[in-house]
Amino acid sequence: MNKTWYKIGLILLLILMLGVFLAPGSKEENIQEIRDRVSSFYDAGCTVIYGVDQENVLGGNNEDFTDSETRIWFLPPEDGKFGRALVGYDSFIWQGGMNDQGLFFDAMSIEEPVKVEQGNKPKYQGSLPAKALETCADVDCVLDLFARYHAYDTWVFQFMFGDASGNSVIIEPYQNNHGGRFLVGTNFLQSIVDENSCRYCDRYWTARSMFENSDSISVDLMRDILIATQLEGDYPTQYSTIYDLKENLIYLYLFHNFEEVRIFDLDEELEKGYHVLRMENLFDDTLDYYVFARTERGRQAAIRADYYPVVLDSFIYSAYLGDYLGPEDLDMAFDYYSIDYVNGDLMLKLIPDKAWMKLEPTSETEFFHLSFFDHFEITFLPEGSGEVNGFILSNADGDYEFQRTSLQTQSDEEETRAVTFWSVLRDKIWRFSGTNTFKFLAIILGLILLQFVLQYLKSLLI
Repeated sequence: MNKTWYKIGLILLLILMLGVFLAPGSKEENIQEIRDRVSSFYDAGCTVIYGVDQENVLGGNNEDFTDSETRIWFLPPEDGKFGRALVGYDSFIWQGGMNDQGLFFDAMSIEEPVKVEQGNKPKYQGSLPAKALETCADVDCVLDLFARYHAYDTWVFQFMFGDASGNSVIIEPYQNNHGGRFLVGTNFLQSIVDENSCRYCDRYWTARSMFENSDSISVDLMRDILIATQLEGDYPTQYSTIYDLKENLIYLYLFHNFEEVRIFDLDEELEKGYHVLRMENLFDDTLDYYVFARTERGRQAAIRADYYPVVLDSFIYSAYLGDYLGPEDLDMAFDYYSIDYVNGDLMLKLIPDKAWMKLEPTSETEFFHLSFFDHFEITFLPEGSGEVNGFILSNADGDYEFQRTSLQTQSDEEETRAVTFWSVLRDKIWRFSGTNTFKFLAIILGLILLQFVLQYLKSLLI
């Protein structure tokens, strides 16, 4: 009897282990559950498209959001970086762009954040899409960057890249989806949600069917697709772009008005040096835009009325410049931040190459930032010698102390992360576990083990 119970216990343990082995983890959640959670999000995001034929190579996007403070930046080539144009929101919160080599990209938000283990990859202290646009001329180079570096601990975006040679890809947290004659991306992960049975992917299927039914790729086709996939309402299309990757041209539209276009020659704009343009100032027909923007601008004006900015000599800022480490309980994208002086303004850089929050002084040590994305105050903490080694950031959630540190030291530590046989093996296994091949092998192995279990149970009953 004891022996029999021992065997039965062993079998139950085997079944339990099998269940754990096959059970979906945090990154392999039940597909239907994901569909149910994010179903309401599919029609409240962005559409990114890419098309190529013998004559044209074009990229484009609809930027759908509630922030109307839209900008276009032109950054000339320097220090080994390609010249580039970026489009997005105030405070250098860019969402996409192209470089002078004919490479474009755009980001698409995803509703459910995806956590990614760092493994053995060094963590890139910045934004990899920005790095790609600075240093890459084609998609192969971009893929190499994302293969070599750990991009984010938590992904809230996926990225489409396309180059002038006809290659394109959507980079997801665990998978790359390559394009052919065309590529379409919206706000669902195509590796998780079955595009053939997705009930909430109207923009995706609209764009895809228009590509499939077209004989050629043209600016007119791209414009028609953007018109067909534009959004209004709570998350309207704030701006739209079409990138001619062979001719280095940018077609820009404001607030889903496709009757008025501004065309930029990227090479000519880069020759003018660094400059940033407010999109609203580039167009004549802006009534609908201003009607939408007035609510947020009124909100900010009411808050700003409580502050009394002053003018400071820029030499005062020198004591504040440098890198700072934030507290663990501060809910922001990175732990490390920088205070820098950029184009006449003091900035808090949440990321070295993105999200630069302008700090407006109300005294020599007190500053505030106000924008659509954030509102906070900063008080620098000078010591007796005048040296500043920290500051207090105050927002609606509380007060947080930052201490001076060095981003370069952190970067060097990441780059020199010890490489061992086990760390490399662990990294490879983790990446392999997110593939369809792994799922298939797991199912086959599970069926084999199940057969052995059933045979053993049958032998006990005989």
